[in-house]
Amino acid sequence: MSVDIPKLALAFGSVAPPQGDVVSCRVYLGATKEVSSFEVLLQNWDKKYSPGGTYPISVGLDGHIDIGRGTNVPQIITCRVESVRFESAPNENYLRVSGRCWGEKLFRRVVTKTYSSQKGEAIVKDLLDYYVGLSHVRDSTELIETTDTTFTLLEYENTPVWDILLAIAAASDKAGVIGFDFRVAPDGKFEFFPRNSKTSSVSLNEKIEFSEYRKDIHRVRNKITVYGAADKSVPSDKDAWTESLDPADGIWSAVSGTLSFDTGTKIKGSGCIKNYAENLYYAGSLFELDSGKEVNTELYPSLNFYVRRDSSFNGNLNVILYDTANKTATQMVTIGAGEWFRKELGVGAKNADFWEVESGFDWTQIAAVRFDCWFTGSGTGSFWVDGLYFGGRRYSNMQEDSGSQTAYGLRELVEVDEELWSDNECMLRAKAILAQLKDPAENLTIRSTVIDYGTTPILAGDKIHVVLPNENVDADFRVLSIEYYVDAKTQTLEITMELGREVPLLADYLYALRSKTDHLSRYKISRVL
Repeated sequence: MSVDIPKLALAFGSVAPPQGDVVSCRVYLGATKEVSSFEVLLQNWDKKYSPGGTYPISVGLDGHIDIGRGTNVPQIITCRVESVRFESAPNENYLRVSGRCWGEKLFRRVVTKTYSSQKGEAIVKDLLDYYVGLSHVRDSTELIETTDTTFTLLEYENTPVWDILLAIAAASDKAGVIGFDFRVAPDGKFEFFPRNSKTSSVSLNEKIEFSEYRKDIHRVRNKITVYGAADKSVPSDKDAWTESLDPADGIWSAVSGTLSFDTGTKIKGSGCIKNYAENLYYAGSLFELDSGKEVNTELYPSLNFYVRRDSSFNGNLNVILYDTANKTATQMVTIGAGEWFRKELGVGAKNADFWEVESGFDWTQIAAVRFDCWFTGSGTGSFWVDGLYFGGRRYSNMQEDSGSQTAYGLRELVEVDEELWSDNECMLRAKAILAQLKDPAENLTIRSTVIDYGTTPILAGDKIHVVLPNENVDADFRVLSIEYYVDAKTQTLEITMELGREVPLLADYLYALRSKTDHLSRYKISRVL
């Protein structure tokens, strides 16, 4: 197959070396995980490109490199000279010029800022406009595409712009698929788009001179465990145990005083548990769980409740836990008068030092909770309990694939995502990750000196179709990186592409708008108790 010899045009600042001075030119285009770069080797006749020469080339200059065939010589990269190296021999002088695309601006700045309830694209635009200074509009078209992801709360302190962009791209989803790519296009414009949404128009049919197809199991994971927010509770409705004197899981009774269900003084739900004591030393309220409903506080390590007292009490409240053998663990807390106070007490063996624990007490079999509110001497008054529950367990789910385990061995992955607020959300996330990671990734290296892309060069992040009959490959691949190499001696333009193919990571939560935090920040807005 015959093709036109390569042509190129380049400029560094106001200096435009002619093609005859170019010994070799290599342009490497990357996306998302890396920025593009270049290296040009020039004949430095009469040291004209040296300092003090006729056309000096120095570091810091902006420029561009255009590569093509025939009359089509499209721009491949908008660049910045970051290194110049002068190489001399008795009869020869060369200049090696290298640098990166304008994506190098993404590495210059760090960010200290909070983003609250903002869409992914809004955060990216803010970074580009106020920290980087890269244009993201081409011919009035916005190049930062919209996402379906709202980030609840992201807090950054001296965090590089590049790291934030990576995290936003990895977490954002569009139309049910997670993952965005970003790149600095040949014209220096910043593009942010859903992964696999850019398709190259170039056909590779009969133009691939070398190919290496491989499957890689390094990424395979076939047992996925996902943990969500540490907000799972018993009962799941955090107010259910104080919505009646005989709720579904147990029953309330008075140890001292008279119990009633009070709908007027409540802080949550429709009512609360009231204990009225008259001329007594204390008022005591006991909640006993039905058999089979005992709570394992090693799994649910916090006891939560609201409490309120009249001013006639002295402020001391004993909280007593009973196990199935009627052994106890006791902790005294103090509370003010005339208003509701929320209490969260650590429970379980790790928190035993805060309790007076009877020997042999079993933290895994909590059968009852008792509240004793004391007078100084004897007295009369009421105290109330509302919103009683055990909590602090992470939502979770585990998914595995036996076929993948048989083929590649057990390969596990554990993920903690503070934005998952139910076991069901953890299940959806685990299934999505398993579907993506249970099979090997496919990778392909292709090389050719006869590809003619006309005026539309292939870019990293593009999707391109590849047919390799010998390897039984007929599929779309994503361009991970691409290198354009011009050799003046052989008058060839060699194009090398690294391609990848993997199952898309489907968005969970039924493709709904969702909040995501990222791996740089795990802050989020708390749920209301």
